[in-house]
Amino acid sequence: MHAQSPGRFVVTRIRDGLGILLLVTVVIFLLGYGLGDPAALMSPVDATPEEIENLRRLLGLDRPLYVQFVDYFGHLLRGDFGESLWQYRPALPIVLEALPFTLLLTATALVLAGLLGGINGTLAGFWAGSRFDRATNFLTVAAVSVPSFWVGLILIAVAAVRIQLFPTSGFTGWQSLVLPAVTLAVVHGGRIHLLVRSATFEEMTKPYAMVARSKGLPDRLILWKHVLRNTSVTVATTIGWEYVRMLGGAAFAVEVVFAWPGIGQLMINAANRHDFPVLQCAVIIAGAFVVATNALVDIGYRLMDARLRVA
Repeated sequence: MHAQSPGRFVVTRIRDGLGILLLVTVVIFLLGYGLGDPAALMSPVDATPEEIENLRRLLGLDRPLYVQFVDYFGHLLRGDFGESLWQYRPALPIVLEALPFTLLLTATALVLAGLLGGINGTLAGFWAGSRFDRATNFLTVAAVSVPSFWVGLILIAVAAVRIQLFPTSGFTGWQSLVLPAVTLAVVHGGRIHLLVRSATFEEMTKPYAMVARSKGLPDRLILWKHVLRNTSVTVATTIGWEYVRMLGGAAFAVEVVFAWPGIGQLMINAANRHDFPVLQCAVIIAGAFVVATNALVDIGYRLMDARLRVA
């Protein structure tokens, strides 16, 4: 056992994150060969085999695999992900146009999930065994047991079609954000609720809380002064990990359900059109955000909890 300085831990996490991102890049490059011949996809329908072969030679696809990867990786380092086979313009600007919509959706959903799961989980753990605890646990288990797209379809049927309070799809203003954000918040808020409830209940039954209770300190004061302070690390890191889940793919299914113009919807459209440059760019950019967010959560967890500074 030896103490690891925060600076060294940060460097280690950055190194590991870059290694994972490099691995993702290699996997995406190899998958490109499994999706079909780029030269054939770029050629007209009536192109002859000789024309396809000439285009393959022009694109450098006839070279050895490792040479193509070095060239491919060199272009990535310069921000060149190739040109979209669908929109006939560079792939990176297309992805960057969709990225803010995904970040807006996930950030809004994270705030809602944090409030929903954090507050209800704390109260459920504080009032363990009560009707409130049983009711919220039932609803939470139901929320985390169903797919997010199913929750989205139910919300569309009720709030958009029957009551007509919000748009069913697309982005036309803040009203369009409500249903997809609530859909994500319900599922991820449920997981936050379960962990926060467990942490709060555990803290309320620890010896320090029992001693404070025996001295006449009210339970609410114990919760406010001691329990919340001890569960804050769990709450913060749980919320961070749920954000990683959203960026890792959970938000993409919701984007498709609501036709939200984010990265998830873009990847589906690119896959349907065999637009590999846009698809690989979207996956790498999304992967970079997941790796960076996960590293920030780990670093924040280490800095907030002094017990974890010993490696």
